[in-house]
Amino acid sequence: MEIEKKYIKDVDKLIPRPDIALEVMTMAHDTQCSILEMANKIEMDPNLTANMLRLANSAYFGHMREITSVRDIIVRLGLDTVKLIAITGASAGLMKTPQQAYNLDPGSLWHHSHATAVLSSVIAKYARVEDPAPIYTASLLHDIGKVILNRPLQVAISNNKNLGKKFHSLIELEHFLLNTDHARVGMALLQKWGLPDNITLPVGLHHQPEHEKAGQIHVKIVFLANFLVDSIGIRALLPENFVFDVQEFIDQNQVMPDVPNFHENMEKIIDEFFFQFNETSNIV
Repeated sequence: MEIEKKYIKDVDKLIPRPDIALEVMTMAHDTQCSILEMANKIEMDPNLTANMLRLANSAYFGHMREITSVRDIIVRLGLDTVKLIAITGASAGLMKTPQQAYNLDPGSLWHHSHATAVLSSVIAKYARVEDPAPIYTASLLHDIGKVILNRPLQVAISNNKNLGKKFHSLIELEHFLLNTDHARVGMALLQKWGLPDNITLPVGLHHQPEHEKAGQIHVKIVFLANFLVDSIGIRALLPENFVFDVQEFIDQNQVMPDVPNFHENMEKIIDEFFFQFNETSNIV
């Protein structure tokens, strides 16, 4: 990981370490986490608190009486929902900047990341994963390496305008110009920030289904959700603008990770995903 360490060496100058957001994400994955302690920590970050309140008061959660505090969110929505909202709110600030080297406008990376997280959580539910929170978090952060590599990739492309080579994938281009890729750099960054393996590994392997560790359910689901969202074509637009034919997708993609209960429930999973993403995509 020496090359990746080079790119994240001065990461705090590019992305100021989101200490409170990271602490909230860590607490959200701690089964012994104190509700009061978590609420107090969230309220130390005004932007995170505002994001969470917007989500909690959205039509998706369907509450008639306005939720006005983090403690109110916990009491009325339950700890599991609060964890999901906290992770979403904490991640949004990291992912909304434009990534010119990747041809991503402001908000595009966030829309894709949020869509992948929503879909992965639905897939995890049907797969009966006991604790889906790390899968949701890994999905939200799976492309964070693009934030780190955006500038180096811009410079490398500018210095190599006449590459004289066609690339079959973004990963191939990144390796040719930077000797690494956004997945590996993203994993290195999250390891530096102290996030656990069940989050960092799916981030690092979301383009490597052939890897020896890719058989883990967390890795399979993040890879599958990312692949599906890419297939649907979600960037800055809402899924209502897309037509996704499940059977056509199955016919054209015979080799996919073997995730429990996915193939037989794919239409239900996609329908549920569209509903959830439409309800939440413009809130944060």
